[in-house]
Amino acid sequence: MRFAILFVFAMIFSGCGFKILEQNTQNITHINRENSIKKSEYTLNLSKYVGKKSADCSSLVTTINIKNNNIYSLSDLSSHYSKDGRRSQAIYNLYKSKNQINYQNASPGDLIFFNNTTKSTKNKTSHNITHIGVVKKIKDDGTIVFLHNLRGKNILSVMNLNHKNSHQIDGKKVNAYIIANCKNINCLVSNRFSGFGKISQDIAVK
Repeated sequence: MRFAILFVFAMIFSGCGFKILEQNTQNITHINRENSIKKSEYTLNLSKYVGKKSADCSSLVTTINIKNNNIYSLSDLSSHYSKDGRRSQAIYNLYKSKNQINYQNASPGDLIFFNNTTKSTKNKTSHNITHIGVVKKIKDDGTIVFLHNLRGKNILSVMNLNHKNSHQIDGKKVNAYIIANCKNINCLVSNRFSGFGKISQDIAVK
């Protein structure tokens, strides 16, 4: 029991998962919402993951990938790990190597990356990819709704790059906090955002 408790505590503060055996597998001014209404080749159901448990954020993405015919093309992930062995960083490296990292135009189904979100990295100046999620939808005002795993639970959060330093506007949440026990603007998702991982096919997301 003591070991299990220590393991859970370590997972909370170490960010997203580290390397495991793979299972086969900058100023931002606007978000182009037109991308959310393109003709779709595939339907990705993210709603069914909300409220469920996962080991961490990259495990959630890995599960979604496996259950949806390798939609994120993670089969070649093993050669993209950095020395820290973090899977979220490896996925980012893979997409960057294919020129599939975009900083402005989000589409439903895209991966979304964040930097320095852990206790050990939150004060670093270099960008270490420590968190990952999946874009679910883009609202009319540019607010992005994304699915990710935070402290073991799959949840929906919001990010609006047009209001990077605001948590709420007129009582409406536009940017979630992403770092534990931190409620200043540096801990907003908008100020830890590191890009979208663009997928190669048009999909519908629900």
